[in-house]
Amino acid sequence: MLGVLAHVGAGAVLTVLMQSSSAALAVALTAAQGGLLTIHDAAAVVIGANIGTTVKALLAALGATPNARRAAAAHVLFNLLTGAVALLLLPWLIDAIEWLRQLLELDAAPAVTLALFHTVFNVLGVVLMWPLAARLAAFLARRFRTAEENEARPQHLDSNVLSVPALALDALIQEVRRMGEIALRGARRVWTIQQAAAPASLPEQAVVAQLNEAIARFIAQLHRVSMAAESAQRLPEVLRAARYYDTVVELSAELLAMPYPGTLGSPQLRDRIMAFMEQGEALLRLDVVEGAEPEARQADMQRHYRALKAAALAEGARGEFDIHDMELCLRRLSRMRRLAEQALKAAMTLQSLNLSADRTVIADEPRPHTAA
Repeated sequence: MLGVLAHVGAGAVLTVLMQSSSAALAVALTAAQGGLLTIHDAAAVVIGANIGTTVKALLAALGATPNARRAAAAHVLFNLLTGAVALLLLPWLIDAIEWLRQLLELDAAPAVTLALFHTVFNVLGVVLMWPLAARLAAFLARRFRTAEENEARPQHLDSNVLSVPALALDALIQEVRRMGEIALRGARRVWTIQQAAAPASLPEQAVVAQLNEAIARFIAQLHRVSMAAESAQRLPEVLRAARYYDTVVELSAELLAMPYPGTLGSPQLRDRIMAFMEQGEALLRLDVVEGAEPEARQADMQRHYRALKAAALAEGARGEFDIHDMELCLRRLSRMRRLAEQALKAAMTLQSLNLSADRTVIADEPRPHTAA
């Protein structure tokens, strides 16, 4: 047994040193064909060569993405399990392969037997892993998770609440609100007119996209459940709020990709730009809106933007503001204005959904029967 393990180790080392399991397999075939190795020892080298590929997979997984690490882990588990079982069954495998060779009327050469062994070895791995594939995938899905992946998992959507439409709608609204918080956090990170303050990436974009898909699937399931008319009428508003937040993160990604102006015009214009940005950032922190305040805020921001645009164009016409920088600045401010408006509309939509929540809960509750 020690000799077999030594040959397994030799196969693994050859694969690591030559960075190729095919090259290690060729060495084993040549040695067996030349009589330097018995069939059993050469088969052990083949097993070791396959195990040696796990080292390459582990090295490749260093610093890789979570999915790449999961793939590497699956590769390692596949080869280790197959190798262990093949070692335990090695004498019987060799006998079975010899029978198969005779059945197929192939040459009685060691190289042919080893080639058959290598094929059977891989088929054995597939047979062993097939019933474990679903569990292994679920196990690996819970490993190597990044903060973004954890955040992209819905926290309020649960199939158990689908039987009670009012509760399902409440869970849906809570998830949309949570998605909005993530979208607005990303918007605040890119809310800058200067490149030095800009982040390198926007991970919130991928998180919001995955949450959007989960929300869409949950709504599709909710459609199959009988619900009161008022509950059904609220669904489009939930989708509307989700769409607003999706637009927020899309505009944030555009802001991150846009070039930045080198200058901001005169000191007076710069102060006005900063005031406009502070006004917009306040809207990105707005969670609950009441009364006529949202419309007033939106109208005030529109007026501020139009006045700021006119001032920038005037300075550009007078040669006080570089035309190229002026264009970049106005394009960026225009995106910011739209982004803030989308955030405000989302907050208003969520507020209207909250106001109608009590009425919907009452409508969805079963009505008691009165005695005749």
